[in-house]
Amino acid sequence: MIINALHAHHPGLIVFAEPPESRGAFLRRRARKLGWLQVAGQFPVMVGSRLSKKVLDARFAELERQYGVSMALPETLNVRPVPSGNDPAFIEAIGNAAPDLLFLVGARMLKQSTLDAIACPVVNFHAGITPHYRGLNGGYWALAEGRPDLYGGTIHRVDAGVDTGAVIAQKVCEPGPSDTIFTHQQVITAQCAELCAAIIDEALAGRAMEPQPTGPSRQYYHPTIWGWLATGLRRGVW
Repeated sequence: MIINALHAHHPGLIVFAEPPESRGAFLRRRARKLGWLQVAGQFPVMVGSRLSKKVLDARFAELERQYGVSMALPETLNVRPVPSGNDPAFIEAIGNAAPDLLFLVGARMLKQSTLDAIACPVVNFHAGITPHYRGLNGGYWALAEGRPDLYGGTIHRVDAGVDTGAVIAQKVCEPGPSDTIFTHQQVITAQCAELCAAIIDEALAGRAMEPQPTGPSRQYYHPTIWGWLATGLRRGVW
């Protein structure tokens, strides 16, 4: 959705596409941070969307109609595969392309050494309102904690932290009555896609929101299956 919005305003868009991280590598990395018990509880929620694909496809089609977005890549898109955003091949490709701006969408975290090697500004779209909801499932956690006023998306500059860079723009969004943890990412993205395209000039000029949003800051992950069920039964937030 964001690629389509950017491409509509900037036909010369180049997409550097990295393959997804293997499931095993992802789980091992998460377990080193949180422990295997926590990861075992999170895993059913991670794969839950595959079990309800037909329901999700209907909701995604509704989002496309409602917000005028598309989840299909443009046929004329210039896509250049790279092994990883932190691979020397990517740094070389960025150097050869010499872009004015690098916009991250669903990418791996870039190491500080990678950021240091990129000459242009780097920004990221995050489906969550920072600094409150950094990391994963920002929309779900905002609703689960009774903060619908913090259900939305953020475009921010990229630093070495997790969604800690200076905020360029934010938008509070509105979930539908049937939305769950499996659709919040797409709901927020659909409502923020045009904003991502609109702030390019701000990002190129080095401008950011003033004043910067403040408040508690925490990195979130997937909920455990038992935590997700408890929140759903207690608060009706799934």
